[in-house]
Amino acid sequence: MYSLDKIDTIANNLDDFEKFCAITVALKISDDSCKMDEYEKSVFMALYNAISDKSSTFFDEAVFELISTALNNPTAKIYSDIKTLREEAMETITRPKMKAFKAGVRAKLI
Repeated sequence: MYSLDKIDTIANNLDDFEKFCAITVALKISDDSCKMDEYEKSVFMALYNAISDKSSTFFDEAVFELISTALNNPTAKIYSDIKTLREEAMETITRPKMKAFKAGVRAKLI
């Protein structure tokens, strides 16, 4: 089980690129396109939720409402909007860098 103190520490020490990755993972979890198991999803959503300054150079403020809506009141339109954003984000991030981000978070939680 992960420690919320560790999650808070990790979340509030993320650089801009890592925040970009964390928000993108939250998008993937929100539209159920993420292949992680439920425990892993809970870890990365806790990380996303713990980020105190979610400002992003890639996403505008609307992304946070989109994630919230998808989690609380999902619709096909919301999922479509999320798919567009997460695909654009993943083109910028790349799979290897995203995998490295997730591995880094997991290592910090140990």
